[in-house]
Amino acid sequence: MINIESLKDYINIIPQKQLMSLAERIYMITDNIREDYPNHKTWYFEKQLPETIKSDKRNILFVKNPNDKEEIIAMACLKRTKFERKICTLYVINQWKDKGIGMALVQKSIDWLGTNKPLITFPEYKLELFRLYIDMYNWKLKQIVPGFYNDKHCELCFNGTLTNENDKNINIHKLNGIGRILKNNKK
Repeated sequence: MINIESLKDYINIIPQKQLMSLAERIYMITDNIREDYPNHKTWYFEKQLPETIKSDKRNILFVKNPNDKEEIIAMACLKRTKFERKICTLYVINQWKDKGIGMALVQKSIDWLGTNKPLITFPEYKLELFRLYIDMYNWKLKQIVPGFYNDKHCELCFNGTLTNENDKNINIHKLNGIGRILKNNKK
């Protein structure tokens, strides 16, 4: 069984120093995504973490290695507001992929967010990594935004949008092309 924990469960239970150490260990497994999301570290420590600690609008879920409780092997950053329910980050380290951890983490995220159609975005080159979730939950591609987080890749937006629907940056031709890829590659 996969034990998914919430950083919220540790607030006021362990000393602040230990809480920050745990939060740092959770972050570190995602440090490599800064190529896709250059402001990821700042966002995590200045937005996601403080709001997870002080409000119910955000949460950080994580999974520890069952053989080494100090090692974090997966995590999800979530946002739940009146206007948006979003999986902001979803990450499983390579050695633990294809063991059902990602699926369990997505389901726990969906439970916390209160919707099986949360906004989730990722770079277009990661489409195949997310196909299982897209197909299982019938997530719908709503927008493709070039240059939103970096100038290298387009961001695919499922179940919602990052920018105004009328934003001129939306590449409709590309959106239709990705839609065909999604439709044609269903197993």
